[in-house]
Amino acid sequence: MGRRIKRSKQDTLFSNYIRERDSWTCQRCGAKKNPDDPNARKGLHCSHYIGRGKYATRFSDDNCEALCYGCHQILTANPKMHVEHKISKLGKARIEELELEANTNTRRKRMFENEDEYQKIKQKLENLKEHRSEEINGDW
Repeated sequence: MGRRIKRSKQDTLFSNYIRERDSWTCQRCGAKKNPDDPNARKGLHCSHYIGRGKYATRFSDDNCEALCYGCHQILTANPKMHVEHKISKLGKARIEELELEANTNTRRKRMFENEDEYQKIKQKLENLKEHRSEEINGDW
């Protein structure tokens, strides 16, 4: 069994940002979750194509997507299928760029887990929530 990676406050915030960015919808099967349901977070995961242990891509928008529990399990258990899924979403060239960045960039944890980075993610999430609120209220 692999070593578990501790989740930071940035991980939690970024996971919520990805769910919001993806409109609380599984990017594989299309299942929707209600963002106002306190249990929705458990049923919709922030899936990392390249594992969270690679800090260069840990908080990369392109590396992550919202997946329901079932789809996350399926793609995790079937790496070839996961690669094909991500290529269908991003294209082969972007996947190769992500893999190169993950394996050659030496940026470390301290570069990401600091207050400035946390605030950047927080602002991105707040902007998306505001946008969703405007859509719901017909201000759009």
